[in-house]
Amino acid sequence: MISHLEFRFQRGGGFTARLLPDLTPETVDAVRALLPLDVTAYHTRWCGREINFPITSARAIPREKQTATANTGDVVYWTEWEIGDGANEALAVYYGAEIIRDHRGFLPVNVFARVPEEQWPQIEEIGLRIWQQGTERLLVVGLEESER
Repeated sequence: MISHLEFRFQRGGGFTARLLPDLTPETVDAVRALLPLDVTAYHTRWCGREINFPITSARAIPREKQTATANTGDVVYWTEWEIGDGANEALAVYYGAEIIRDHRGFLPVNVFARVPEEQWPQIEEIGLRIWQQGTERLLVVGLEESER
């Protein structure tokens, strides 16, 4: 079973994140079902040090242990919860501690994976590159524990 996500960026570099099924089991299952993802990664403008990319899940992902704060290395799922079907959805990786918000105020998210501290410099390097140079293709694949 997939226990980690591997993020591979077009201009080089990458990192892995450990899934947190004990914290957010339905979010983890939904993300596993989406893999592999070949997407465009963006840098946020509202939430600070965040790399994000849109997704379209096959089923509604419920609110699970939500927070409006992210720590370095957190990987989160976000949707426009109040809209329901057809709402925008995204996954995001934080390379700094941030309050998650947009022009409407705080945005609750499900934290479903975490990048280990020893890889935080890679997240920051990639995040700053996307912020300064623009969007970038990203491949996200699942890894089983034995593949790490």
